[in-house]
Amino acid sequence: MREERTAAIVLRTRVHGESDKIVTFLTQDWGKITGIAKGAKRSRRRFVNVLESFTHIRLRFRPSRADDLAFILGCELLQAFRRPSQDLQRFALASYMVELADVMVAGQEAGQEIYALLLHALASLEALSPLPALFLPAFELRLLVELGYAPNLRTCHVCGTSVFPRAPDEPALLFSPSLSGLLCPRCDTQGGATFRLSPATLRLLQTWLASGPLPDLSAESWSPRICQETRSLVSRLLAQHLPRPLKSLAFLERIDVPPVAAVPGQAACIDDAQSG
Repeated sequence: MREERTAAIVLRTRVHGESDKIVTFLTQDWGKITGIAKGAKRSRRRFVNVLESFTHIRLRFRPSRADDLAFILGCELLQAFRRPSQDLQRFALASYMVELADVMVAGQEAGQEIYALLLHALASLEALSPLPALFLPAFELRLLVELGYAPNLRTCHVCGTSVFPRAPDEPALLFSPSLSGLLCPRCDTQGGATFRLSPATLRLLQTWLASGPLPDLSAESWSPRICQETRSLVSRLLAQHLPRPLKSLAFLERIDVPPVAAVPGQAACIDDAQSG
C-alpha cells in the first residue's frame, strides 16, 4: 500500500510489546488515525522525541484497511510545545484538550477544521501569558461547533421567535442544555433544567460562534457574571455530547485556577432557573 504524508498532532501513545508503540494522531488530511510504530521504544532516529502527546509532526504512514492499525513509517518534528512541560496548569490544559478531541472525534470523520482548532489552541497555550479566564470554554465551544453541536442562541428553540440581539437593559433569557437552545418567556417551562444568560454573555457567545478557529482572547476581560454564565453553558452543553468521562478532567480540576466568583447579588444568574 502507498505511503502517505500529512501534518498531525499526537493525541496519545502507549507501549505495545517490548519495543513498539501504538499512537493515535489527529491529522490534517486523514482525520483521526491510530497506528503502530515498530521499534519506536528503542528508536534513536525515526521516532526520537516525536511521539510525545500534543507534539506537532509531519507523519509518514501506510493507511490501514477497516479497523486495522496504520503502519507508522516515520515522523518529522514540526513544533514541540514546551511550556506545558514547564507549567503544571498548561500541562493539565493541554492534556485535557487532546483527550477531549480524541474522545469527541470518531475515526477519520474529522475535517481540517478540528485539526486547525486544536493546533491553534495548543499554540495559544504556548504563547499567551497570562492565560485568559475563558480560554478553555472558548476551545470547548468551538470544538462543539466544528462537530455540529452549535447551540441555538438567536431564536427560541421551541417556537422560533427571534430573541437576539438584545439590549443590555433587557432581562436575561433561559438556556436549556438538553435542547441546546434559548427559550423565550412564553416557552420557558418547556426546556427541562435551565439557567439564565444575560445579554452581555449572549453577545460574547455570538462573537465566538462567528469566529474561527478560536477567538482572540489576549486582550479581553470579562465580568464575573459573564465568566460564570459562559462556563455553565459550555460545560453543560458538552456534558450532553461527551461519550465518556475524561481521565484528564480530575487532574485539571485539582490544579486549575478556581473559577471567578460570582458578583455579590448576582448569584441567581448562574443558578438553575427551572428544573424539570
